[in-house]
Amino acid sequence: MTDCIFCRIIRGELPATRVYEDADVLAFMDIFPLRRGHVLVIPREHQVQLHQLSPEVRGRLIDTGARIAQALYASSLQPAAAHFAINDGPAAQQSVPHVHLHVLPRYAGDGGRFLLRLLRKPFDLALGPAAAGGLEADAAAIRAALAKIDGH
Repeated sequence: MTDCIFCRIIRGELPATRVYEDADVLAFMDIFPLRRGHVLVIPREHQVQLHQLSPEVRGRLIDTGARIAQALYASSLQPAAAHFAINDGPAAQQSVPHVHLHVLPRYAGDGGRFLLRLLRKPFDLALGPAAAGGLEADAAAIRAALAKIDGH
């Protein structure tokens, strides 16, 4: 692993509001969310671009993202849809040089507001991260929905 922010989160050196983890991937709340319930799914293996992951880990990343979306639908957040995004490398505006899948709840008619959040992102970065309490409440709702989906 490297010294990138996500590798430091994986090692427990930096805090994160964790939603799910297994031997291959970690899912946690984005501290600069574009929407409530914005989750990042990352491989534990440090790679910058998606094609650099083994097919197995790449599959786990996508599968975990789909399960997080399923949990979002079943949670109190109740989005109408999910937006999946991978910015694959620096030229694609990848903000952290570690593969990461954004899972974003979307709501009917939110296109304009979503675009405004994207445009506002540089200001959000300057203002600081989202409140930890709100992130934990959303993470708890997603974790509870995941547990029901998984039959726990």
